[in-house]
Amino acid sequence: MKKIFFLLLIPFFLTGCYDYQELNNRAVIAGIAIDYKEDEFWVDLEILNNKKGNGQEEESDKTYYIEGSGSTLPEAFQNCHLKLSKDPYYSHLKVLIIGEEVAKEKMLDVLDYMIRDPSIRNIFLPVVAKDVEAKDILESVTTENPVVSTSIQSMIENNTSNDSVSVIKDFENFLNTIIDPYQDGYINTITKTQDTLKINGVAAFKNDRLQTILDVHETVTFNTLNNDSTNYYVHMACPNDSEKKITINLYQNEGTGFEFSENGILIKSSLNAMIIEDDCNFDFRDPEVYQKLSNDFAPIVQKDFQEVLEILKANQTDILGINKAYYQKYRTPLNNWYEQNFSYDIQVNINKNGLIFEVNEND
Repeated sequence: MKKIFFLLLIPFFLTGCYDYQELNNRAVIAGIAIDYKEDEFWVDLEILNNKKGNGQEEESDKTYYIEGSGSTLPEAFQNCHLKLSKDPYYSHLKVLIIGEEVAKEKMLDVLDYMIRDPSIRNIFLPVVAKDVEAKDILESVTTENPVVSTSIQSMIENNTSNDSVSVIKDFENFLNTIIDPYQDGYINTITKTQDTLKINGVAAFKNDRLQTILDVHETVTFNTLNNDSTNYYVHMACPNDSEKKITINLYQNEGTGFEFSENGILIKSSLNAMIIEDDCNFDFRDPEVYQKLSNDFAPIVQKDFQEVLEILKANQTDILGINKAYYQKYRTPLNNWYEQNFSYDIQVNINKNGLIFEVNEND
């Protein structure tokens, strides 16, 4: 019996990785940019430079770029690969940057190619280039950001806990929302000002097509509605001096949910609030001040929520997952969710004496 067991173990020690290659023989691709112009796909690859200089010191250029075009996306990638002296290696892919035209008209081509290529792992971050070609984003090399793909990945991951503008959605997660009949997908947008890259909001899809782009403030509001925000700043002018302001920071308490009835959809949200800045010189020793501030901030919060919802309704993009919440409860789709009447029940707990204000108004 022991001999048989030993013989069964031998193959595990004799075999190795069937596709193993030396790193020096591979072109390690960190980022991909895809544009569509002049009736062709244009693919730009950011490749890590593993060449050595004199004294075995790394060369100053951390990356180099290869571009290819074609009438189809596979052809464009193939034309990129033909310019490489090494085998393309996608296992370390960090970012896929998609041009706006691609996001509007050719997203299915991108999804199909990326999911079919077995060498590509689906944990990279897809983003949409706003007001600039995807190639211009990918090639924005600076001394501070020598590898643009890694910089974009860090920017998105760090911003989640700072300003709540970014969303962490890898390719597989995004693909699942695109093919889900009960919700729509969304990913971050990236823009470029001179040599500076910036997260500039969220691209909202309907099925496989880009419908609209939320700006920075709208994105923070959306993330709050979607229970993904840690910092949502709301400002109000001082009663006696419009040049000065008081600011509170809202963050989730019990989160946002939807209640459905024959009269429409009720959006319920429970938020905590903290006073961040006060140029108005309120007397915070007086509990009535907090109640008054609660009442004054209430319509501002509702206005932000309502404006974002109206944008989503106008573009018929259900990135809030309203239809999915309805289906999970009733096991039937909610037809034309964007035609429903919406009302609000918002509670904000100011972190002083536990004071609460409420909003319950109809459109």
